Amino acid sequence: MIGVDIEGIDRFKQFNYQPNHPFLNLVYTKKEQKYCFSKPNPAQHLAVRFAAKEAIIKASETPVHHNQINILNDKQGKPFVELSEQHEKVMVSLSHSQGYAIAFAMKK
Repeated sequence: MIGVDIEGIDRFKQFNYQPNHPFLNLVYTKKEQKYCFSKPNPAQHLAVRFAAKEAIIKASETPVHHNQINILNDKQGKPFVELSEQHEKVMVSLSHSQGYAIAFAMKK
């Protein structure tokens, strides 16, 4: 199964780091929030992770919620997926430009 999603980055510029922000906690893990808000332009990192989560949900055969998906980067910067309470293995590819973020997900 495969999934794809594209998001406008401007939609995510409204967010500032707030430990108890309802939307951020509903969608992103604490590790993702820490990573995104450590960057000079957090909106593009939030947007591409949201796109990745949507792509993974589309590719998944079992129900999964946004905050059960953790999009991390290895030491070389390559993104990888951790799914809580899931046994599916998923690969992702992420990209962002000035205005858009896109992600592809494929179930292994």
